[in-house]
Amino acid sequence: MSRNNRDSRFKKRGKSSSGQSGISGLQSGRLKILTNAQTGVSRGVLDAALEFGSECGGSCAEGRMAEDGFVPDSYPVEELPGADTSDSIRQNVKDSDGTAIIFFGDIEDEPEEALDYCVQLGKTYRLVNGGDLQPGQAGKVIADFIKEKGLMTLNVTGPKSSATERAQRFGYETMRALLGLGPKKRRNPEKSQPTTADENGSAQVSDGDQNGNANGKPRSNKSPGQRRRRGSGRRFPRNKASDSQSDVTQD
Repeated sequence: MSRNNRDSRFKKRGKSSSGQSGISGLQSGRLKILTNAQTGVSRGVLDAALEFGSECGGSCAEGRMAEDGFVPDSYPVEELPGADTSDSIRQNVKDSDGTAIIFFGDIEDEPEEALDYCVQLGKTYRLVNGGDLQPGQAGKVIADFIKEKGLMTLNVTGPKSSATERAQRFGYETMRALLGLGPKKRRNPEKSQPTTADENGSAQVSDGDQNGNANGKPRSNKSPGQRRRRGSGRRFPRNKASDSQSDVTQD
């Protein structure tokens, strides 16, 4: 894929918020955000990025297919020819410098696929347990990840709304915290609002190492053509933070 084709998936919407810094010191236009605009975390992330005027986009399934029908045209993502949702997850992992994978207790479905693709493609990632973090804490974890790895293009993925009702709200508030936004009215107030994230819980994050290990647990070696069966539900212990010192580097 040519650079011009890659760049065509990034759209800059809204007015620039120059001078308004986030918790990581990021300003509008300095970070590109990728998602596939599926329901849940991905759309919440895009909602916040669009409000902030940040550069955002990504690849979505052919026909803009989504679990609720179609991805609305207001989301600046482009169809990937012949692709399903899994293919779009892989493409966004490939096109980004690193991926933030949000999950809630178990790593399954979209988060699990993203993790597998990060390992297969040798891309750095950060696991963010939304079950143990408030959105502001999750935003700080991702901001630290961006600074530590020098990321210019960040892919963010997480569960769909059908997996957890709070997914879209959590993605929105996490990205708003990352980009430094205060409370704002959403672009589409008539859209049903998921519940907010848990108030309690300790931070729990993890990086991938050269073998794709998380929390020191070995992962099976799988060829790029193989896909993990959905719903295996990798569970991470609560109240035990871990952050691997070794990350997967880009090719």
